[in-house]
Formats: sequence, C-alpha cells, structure tokens
Amino acid sequence: MLAAAIDEKDPYTRGHSGRVAKYSIILGDGLGLNAKELDRLRISALLHDVGKIGVDDRVLKKPGKLTDEEFDLMKQHPSKGANIMRPVAQLKDMLPGIELHHERMDGAGYPYGLAGDQIPMMARIIAVADTLDAMTTNRPYQSAMDLDFALERIRSLAVSKFDPDVVNALITAVEGGHLRLSATLVEV
Repeated sequence: MLAAAIDEKDPYTRGHSGRVAKYSIILGDGLGLNAKELDRLRISALLHDVGKIGVDDRVLKKPGKLTDEEFDLMKQHPSKGANIMRPVAQLKDMLPGIELHHERMDGAGYPYGLAGDQIPMMARIIAVADTLDAMTTNRPYQSAMDLDFALERIRSLAVSKFDPDVVNALITAVEGGHLRLSATLVEV
C-alpha cells in the first residue's frame, strides 16, 4: 500500500516501485540469492522510494533540472524512507535497500558516501533496477530511452557507480530473455 501511495503521488512514477521490485528479483535470482534474500529484496525494492513522501511536490514533480538546493532536498529521501520504516521491526532487514540504494561503488553516492563492499548487495541490486526503470520510462525531465541505450549507459557506469556483477546479471537477464520491457509492465 505504501509503494502504491508513493507511485500515485507522481503520475510519471506510477508503477515504478513494482517494476523496480520485479527487476530486482530477476537480478537477485541471477546472482544466486536464496528465497529468503529474494523476499527481503522484493519488499525493500517496493519501499525504496517511501521517503519521497517527505519531499516537497514542487521538487518531486519539477519538470526541469533541479537546482543544487532542490537536489539536496531530493537526496534526503533514502534516509527519510529508512526513518519512516525503522520503527517496523519486521522491516529491519529491508532498511539497507531503502536507505542505501543511491550509494555508489566509488564512494561518491549518498547519503553516507559508502563504497564497494560497504554497500549491501540488496542496495547494489536496487540501484541498478531503479536506474533501469528511470531511464526507460518517461519522466518530467526526460523521455524514455530505449533498452539498448539504457543498458550501454548502465554498463559504462559499472565499477564507478554500479557493482559490475549486478550489471552483468542485468545484461545476462536481458540477453537470456528473462527481462523484457514494455510500456507498462515487465514480463518475467
């Protein structure tokens, strides 16, 4: 219900959380995660943007490039999401994906500037799935890109931004026909 509420807040992101969860499961399966890990990953991916509830609509729905100040506000959503979910004991194991999905392998991400193996695998997977969906759907600030272009861009950011193993799992899933995009849903 929370994921649907987040997606309803912005028509451009409608269905985003569900697609990110589906992509994440496909990637996690390709990386050999067990059933319990996949379930945690699915829930975390569904809730990864819950902190956007606390982001002003003027920033969230802005059609153009964000100012530095607006981007600083947007960068608070992972921590806000984790803080919203932290009191729910059953979600303790899902917090890393919610809070850390914007960290980068090179340490230049947010909110903490974690690098490499400091970033839990759950967050590394959601980062790739989130980016894939953001690139392949229409947004106020950009038109949807085709899958090949998005894959090439994600591939170019392996090592600096994304875990190369997760990027390889994405490419393998697409090449193997396990992950296909359509206008409104992911076919599994």
